[in-house]
This record gives sequence, structure tokens and C-alpha cells, in this order.
Amino acid sequence: MKKLLIVTGELSAFNYARKIADELKNDLELYGVLLEEIEGVKNIYDAKKLTAFGLFEAVTKLLEIRKGLNTIRNFLKKEKPDAVLLIDFPGFNMKVAEAAKEEGIKVFYFISPKFWAWNYKRGKKIAKLVDRMFVIFPFEVELYKEFNFEVTYVGNPLMDMVKPDKSREAFFKEYNLKKPPILLMPGSRESEIKYLLQLMLKAAKKIKETDPAEEFILPIAESLDFKAVSETIKREVPFVKIVKGNEAYNAMFYSKAGIIASGTASLEAAIALLPHVVIYKLHPLTFAIAKRLVRTKYISLPNIIAGEEVIPELIQDKATPAEIKKALIDVSEKREAIKKALTEKVKSQLRGKAIKTLCEELKVSV
Repeated sequence: MKKLLIVTGELSAFNYARKIADELKNDLELYGVLLEEIEGVKNIYDAKKLTAFGLFEAVTKLLEIRKGLNTIRNFLKKEKPDAVLLIDFPGFNMKVAEAAKEEGIKVFYFISPKFWAWNYKRGKKIAKLVDRMFVIFPFEVELYKEFNFEVTYVGNPLMDMVKPDKSREAFFKEYNLKKPPILLMPGSRESEIKYLLQLMLKAAKKIKETDPAEEFILPIAESLDFKAVSETIKREVPFVKIVKGNEAYNAMFYSKAGIIASGTASLEAAIALLPHVVIYKLHPLTFAIAKRLVRTKYISLPNIIAGEEVIPELIQDKATPAEIKKALIDVSEKREAIKKALTEKVKSQLRGKAIKTLCEELKVSV
């Protein structure tokens, strides 16, 4: 049986890896660099040791990153898998691509590095290291054309994944909700929690001061320490309902608005047609460097896909409790118009069955 190594880092990529493994486990011998164990996959390194949010935060993980790369290099040399499937996580996975190429191993990439947002020249390097790219946004196929290598739009996995698994009535009853809440999503990485959690909790306090009847719900991502994060929330804002990360999609569908960290969660919320405010904050030096490098007008995926500001973005110094409250009020007032724009300008641009299409391609390509 042919061997495939799957390398992930972020929670969103890990969630895709679970679906991919389920589709491939009977056809390929699977190995992984994963956030946690997946049935049918032998995990060779804990991906939680590799994740960081921002340039200066990543410095603290250099030893673990080096150790992780060495583990993967040794695995590639010893086990000689037929291919590697890299999922997102470009800072680390491009190094894995280099290592695989040195060993003559096929490199497949799912969810392209966003070279078009940061460094267009990087596209040329990607083309040299990757045998085949599977993208989740249709506009990426056009962007890659000048680099002359095989790129396939397979659809977007979130189109199939973002759906509730219980009724609104059951959700409200389980968490004792009297009205649709405001959803708080501070991110899935420890470094995001560091910069965004307190900011969101302070914004919630401000909103609660104006409307004491307002309700809030906060799903804690699976990649975080649930006990530690929940204790902080209970201490700071006891009125916020805390739920496990697997309730995130239910919360997106049954909330009235959201305050969400920039990233995959914002696109998930857009697919759920949830009006929301996106916030983004980094270490000041990391932000100063990023500001010089970024090439896109917007930071949130819904706005990038739409080509215009469908949802408000509050970045760095603009991300304050007062500004978040103000933006959320505006979003609430324009709720129906925002839902219409998310439907017509974001959701309509994407198609489903991405994981199934990807796995069909991999079965014949590995």
C-alpha cells in the first residue's frame, strides 16, 4: 500500500485532515503531523508544538520548529513515503516541501500559501517545490497561471462543513439562552488568545452596560486549554456562556451577530450568513513589518472574496472595546443588507464537495 504523510498546523487544517483521512484510510497508509490523534493515521509529531501567531511569537518556538522539521526529514529518509500532502501552514510546510523534494518525494499542497497577499514572487518558489496545488478559491487558479504548473480548484471544504448539528430550540435550551446571542470567537491559537481575548471581553462588558439583557456565547477552540481559558472568562465576564469548540457552527447559525478574529472563522461565519465584525491585532513590531508586506486591501477572507468591504475590519489600534461596540451596533442595524451581500458576493463564489474531489484526485496521483 502506498504511503502518504499529511502535515497540518492550524485547527482549521486539522479539521480538514480528519475528513481527508476518513476518505483515504482504506486506500493509503497514512502518517501525520497533527494537533491530535486521528483514527487510521500514525502521528509522527505533535503539531501543537509548532503553531504561533506572528513573527515575534514564532521566535519562542524555534527550537520546537527545528525539532519538528528534523523529525519529518528523518521520517522522509527512512520511510520514503510516496507523497506528502501539505495543508495550509505555509511558514512551516514550505520547509517540508523542500525536504520532500530533496528526497525525490511527490509534494501535493491543499490550501495554497497566500503569496498573492504577501509576496507575489513566492509563487515562483511554490511552483518549483510543489508538484500539484489544490486551491479552495477559484480566483487562485488565475493567479497561478503565469507560473505554469498544475493547479486545481477543488471547491471549498467549508461549504460542506459549516452547518448546525442541532435545532435552534435545542441549542437555546441547552445553554439557557433567552434570545439570539452575540458570538465571540477570539481564535484558536494561544497567541491569538493573548492579544484578542481580553479585548473581546472588554467589548462585551461595554455592550452589556448599554443593554443588560444582551447575551453572549464563546466557543473555546479544541486546540486551546479549555480549563485555563474558561477560568479567565468566568473571572472577567461571568455572563458570557462558554461552550466547547464543537458548538461553533451552531453558535454561528443561531447568534444575531459576532465579533470574530480574522482567519478561517470569519469565512465560516460568512457561509453561515452571520453579520460580524472582524478584529486583528498583533505584536506592534510584527504588525509594523506585516503592514509593509501585505498586498491586499482587506484582511478578512469574506471581503477579499467579495472584493469590497462586506463586513467591517478593525485592525491593530482601531481594535478597541469602544470601536468594536460601535461597529457591532452598525452591523446589527444593517443585518439584512449584510446577509444579502454575504449570500451574493461571498457564498455564491464557492462550491462544495472539496474534500471528496481532493481525495479522488489523490487516490490516482499518489
